Amino acid sequence: MENLQSVFPEASHRQLDSVINQMWQSLFLMLFEVAQAPRTINRYNWRTYITIRHQQVLLTGLLSKHPTMLLSGHYGNFELAGFIAGLFGFPSFTIARPLDNPLMNQYINAFRSRYGQFILPKKGIATTVDSLLRRGETLTVLADQSAGKKGVWMDFMGRPASCHKALALYALTTDAEVVVVAARHNWRMFDLTLDCRGHLHTAKLGSTERTIPHVTAWYNRQLEEAIELSPAQYWWLHRRWKDPRKQKAAKLTDDS
Repeated sequence: MENLQSVFPEASHRQLDSVINQMWQSLFLMLFEVAQAPRTINRYNWRTYITIRHQQVLLTGLLSKHPTMLLSGHYGNFELAGFIAGLFGFPSFTIARPLDNPLMNQYINAFRSRYGQFILPKKGIATTVDSLLRRGETLTVLADQSAGKKGVWMDFMGRPASCHKALALYALTTDAEVVVVAARHNWRMFDLTLDCRGHLHTAKLGSTERTIPHVTAWYNRQLEEAIELSPAQYWWLHRRWKDPRKQKAAKLTDDS
């Protein structure tokens, strides 16, 4: 509720409650789809369940001789985006934090890797990621994670948010093709639109655009536009806007 009130200050409490209820519906719909996708969707029948919007944008990135970065956010069924890319015969490497529950972590990673999605831990992988991209591999990342104090601060949905510098740095140093993808629910089981929001070929950027802030602002805007189409499908419980720069008040001591 705090996140929603900050992003939509003019909305009524009733309107925000409705968004929250729909958000939980979207989240549980995602879980049900993850559980059933391996036995339901295959490379022959996927058109029955998934519509790809702006197919050319996705194919331009995946078929390029340059490395590809597929960026998404905590929106809709983001887990199916990497699953579908593997289904099409495009293996990818995904940066993901291990889940706290080891059994759930094992289950989700088994789902992700079913069609060639390889999981990379979040920490200590800079050299590995750089090497993979220079080999022309595809990297998939949730680009709306908070980067803490060391991030680059950008406006996201009208509020300052800390963004990881590494995503833009990887793209710029390897001349990667960057595609923002949002897997949006149509509010029925296995009725999704894979919305390819935008494509950025970093090798073609001018000297003033080849910067971390420019690339970061670009993909943030693509995610914002996807969220604006269906706000209830974003994870408003996600701590996207936490600000570690705020210092806690010092406690008084006996000597104060």
